[in-house]
Amino acid sequence: MSLPEVSVRRFVFAVMINLVIVLFGLISVNRISIDRSPDIDFSLISVTTVLPGANPDVVDSSVTNIIEGAVNSIPGIDDVRSRSAPGVSNVFIQFLLEKDLDIAFNEVQSKVGQINSQLPDDTETPIISKIETGEIPIIWLALRGNRTLQDLSVYAKNVVKRKLETINGVGSVVIGGEQERNIRVNLDFDRMSAFSITVQDVVMAFRNEHIKLPGGFLIDNSKEDLLKLDLESHNVEEIENIIVTYDRNRAIKLKDIAEVKDDVRDLRTLGRFNGDPSIGIGVTKIRGENTVEIIEKVKAKIKSDIEPTLPAGMTLDIGTDDSSYIYELISGLGQNIFVGFIIASLIVLLFLRSYSSMAIVSITIPVSLFGAIFIMYAFGFTLNTMTMLALLLLIGIVVDDAIVVLENAQRNLHEDTPAERIRASIIGANEVFLPIVSSTLVLVALFTVVFFMEGIAARFFSSFGVVVSTGVLVSTFVALTLTPTLASKFLKTKKESNRIFDGFNRRFNIIENRYKQMIEWSLSEKKKVLSYAGLVVALSFVGFTQLSGGFFPEEDEGQFTITVKTPVGTGIDYTNNRLSMVEGLLEEYEDIESYFTIMGSGIESQAVNIGVIYVRLTPSNIRGYKQYELIPILRERLNKIPGIKAFPAPMSFASGTRGEAMQFTVSGPDLNILNESINTFLSKLAETPELGDVDSSIELNLPQVSLEINRELASEMGLSTRLIAEAANIFAGGIDVARFNDAVGDGERYKIRLKGEYDMSIDDLDKIYLRTPSKELVRLDTVAKFKETVGPSEITRLDRMYSAYFYSDPTTSLSNAIQLIEDAAAETLPVGYEVGFFARAKEFKRTSNQMLFAFLTGLILVYMVLASQFNSFRQPLIVMISQPLAVIGGTLGIWIVGSDLNIFSMTGLVLLTGLVAKNSILLIDRTNQERQKGLEIDEALLSACPRRLRPILMTSLTLILAMMMPALGIGSGVELSQPLAIAIVGGMISSTFLSLVIVPIIYSWAEKRKLRKRLYNLERSASSSNT
Repeated sequence: MSLPEVSVRRFVFAVMINLVIVLFGLISVNRISIDRSPDIDFSLISVTTVLPGANPDVVDSSVTNIIEGAVNSIPGIDDVRSRSAPGVSNVFIQFLLEKDLDIAFNEVQSKVGQINSQLPDDTETPIISKIETGEIPIIWLALRGNRTLQDLSVYAKNVVKRKLETINGVGSVVIGGEQERNIRVNLDFDRMSAFSITVQDVVMAFRNEHIKLPGGFLIDNSKEDLLKLDLESHNVEEIENIIVTYDRNRAIKLKDIAEVKDDVRDLRTLGRFNGDPSIGIGVTKIRGENTVEIIEKVKAKIKSDIEPTLPAGMTLDIGTDDSSYIYELISGLGQNIFVGFIIASLIVLLFLRSYSSMAIVSITIPVSLFGAIFIMYAFGFTLNTMTMLALLLLIGIVVDDAIVVLENAQRNLHEDTPAERIRASIIGANEVFLPIVSSTLVLVALFTVVFFMEGIAARFFSSFGVVVSTGVLVSTFVALTLTPTLASKFLKTKKESNRIFDGFNRRFNIIENRYKQMIEWSLSEKKKVLSYAGLVVALSFVGFTQLSGGFFPEEDEGQFTITVKTPVGTGIDYTNNRLSMVEGLLEEYEDIESYFTIMGSGIESQAVNIGVIYVRLTPSNIRGYKQYELIPILRERLNKIPGIKAFPAPMSFASGTRGEAMQFTVSGPDLNILNESINTFLSKLAETPELGDVDSSIELNLPQVSLEINRELASEMGLSTRLIAEAANIFAGGIDVARFNDAVGDGERYKIRLKGEYDMSIDDLDKIYLRTPSKELVRLDTVAKFKETVGPSEITRLDRMYSAYFYSDPTTSLSNAIQLIEDAAAETLPVGYEVGFFARAKEFKRTSNQMLFAFLTGLILVYMVLASQFNSFRQPLIVMISQPLAVIGGTLGIWIVGSDLNIFSMTGLVLLTGLVAKNSILLIDRTNQERQKGLEIDEALLSACPRRLRPILMTSLTLILAMMMPALGIGSGVELSQPLAIAIVGGMISSTFLSLVIVPIIYSWAEKRKLRKRLYNLERSASSSNT
């Protein structure tokens, strides 16, 4: 017995099997995590190394270069990027996505450990870290109020942070704009010289007087005591009374030569929320946790535990919130899924004129969807943009099989008796068993290609492919078990009759007759019809080549960033003033709900001439502008603010460190030549307005002061280079000389920072004294001097070549922008210097090749499946003629709406190769059945094609109308699904109507040619036997 017959004969068994699918799906719905996108681990390892007091040149040559050389030989590296800034080296090793992050971490750790001895003696131990996408905060909070920034920092760190860390699922809590508490010891060099005290004396005083040592145990015969040696100072007064030296038997204390203050570090960072000073608190989640659920827990924690205990006048606001956009995305796609379900049910009712048929289809759709949801949970996928898009697509696909089975059963049902219903259900399902299974295998085969793809495209669409392919398998099982089972109980011969049903049926009968006449005419005018069709296909392929390329569509996320830069060398006050001007401009827009300004908190090497403003918009249903409409308006106005360069851009997860659509590099072996070449290169880019404003990371004109030592004289006096450098460091930047806590046993320890007094210049060098081994005091300017110069603020490299990074938001397509940049590079860059792309641009180039590979491999697999079904090498090619016909509509749809050929529209075109095959399979399979009954080729076509018109139009219309809302851009967060929906709607429309005519013509021509060849061979064989 076949599967449909077993299901019909064992009604309870079939129902229970399908109820198991529903049960597993219901359990999975409540457990599956919700996120914005599939979980993609970018396999990035960072190596951070501190070399105190070193300028970028020294860091680059003595630290970064050595670490890069060590890790460069590790297998599986995609690229190695580095940044050498004053006193710190950052090396970022990007591995291929296929590389296991834990293995990569161990390999990097081993390689760095091998070269530790080659680093300068003062170098701190390199810190190796994994950088995962889960470490990006999913919500930013802003703490503000009538307190000092130091008070807000302490409260954020000691109270808010600790409470948020107790939430299950929270990974870490980071502080932005923190004003770190310091005990500042500001040295008065005039008073120090009066007492003949040097900076070494002060450093030694702390090392000798401010100490904590392990004491061990005092043991006698009867007991043992723990010896406690906490000899540190625990308040400002105690620190002030540390004895530095003696002058004529008088103790010279620290307060005699310095001002000791309980203060904060040098002001090189700030935070503001809606213009008010604030501290940022970012919350990250543990990988795999539900983003929306974690954010809801954070909000609940704030409401129940944090806000009620906030000191009077202090508030905690939400700066950014990833869940808002996720809610819009998921709810928008959920609404479209529901509408698709209603449309599918109404189409069945309209075409079959049976409420029982509509009820049967309405039951099979959720069963199939629950099966897909269970598979999602079993594979560890989240409910995200891609999986929800897969479910939306499944609405149109899963109903196909049920419709085909139901329509065929209805056609075979002649009377309303239980036995007749059983017979019609079994025969109806058995007749379409092979077409249904083969069309399902076509789609499954198409998505197996995903497992051979590489890069972000593979990771991004693996969940989409698995959900669609497994969902189709479940729907096939449901169509061949539950659908005939329900039909055997509830299907009726009686058709619903009213004005709407009767009118539609009359018109459809007319269409059916006209279609038969069209097939008859087309079979007699093959050459003419095929010539027109060939011309249309050729024109569509020409149009396809003219489509511009992109990676991701523009999204209305409801939040974006503005990177603000003031001229290199400007101080924090100037930058703060300009940021305030930008904030004032933002206040003019009602669509902006809030903005959060950060300067110097890990933003581009903590430079005080750079700030970032995180802008949050009001909900999409109440604002006038979409995000991508507002950004260009702001960009134009920001360009009019004097003294800044401002770059508003999305906070897209698909971009790199910034959100601009175009991010690229220029690399070469020499830093100076690179700088000269870049100036010419940028001038050329400026001639291309389509690229927009281009921002560069390279800054080689940072005002600097270098220390030049008379090494010969210093050596004669017994003064080491280290001693001189440390004195100069204290004079300018300061050093952390010790640590401090408020009480014995207090776990919070703060730095004691030793530094020269404020408002000192390079002319004050003569105020610093050093002591020689012979106890003689020597002024620092005797052996050293400061020289004013310019140099790089930081040195960046890519794959061991000096590089500069560029960012822009082009007004043209991504593919066109890439071509313009490559043309400018070819014209201006010298030999050995080249342009490279990263973030969206890099993935666009990589994904285009991957999608072409998927398309071609998919065609081969589709052919193999069809050849197996028809047991023919020829007939699969007839079925596949519908695929270029689908490209006509898909290409035309993309062109009409002005979209580009991005990763989603390309996926839609690849999907079409599987979706449109089903209609051709139904036509050819039915024609083969008619021929087996003894009909001639054209007679079989004239009999089969009209009979298959109704199920073909039903299935096609279901898919088209299910995807129509996202194709028209209706609903929240449809920007990602719209390109795919447009490609599918356009392709299904063109393929459905053209294949209904072209496939019969090709079938007739091919089969008649095959028949003529067989007859010719028979005649030759007969004539040779007669002779």
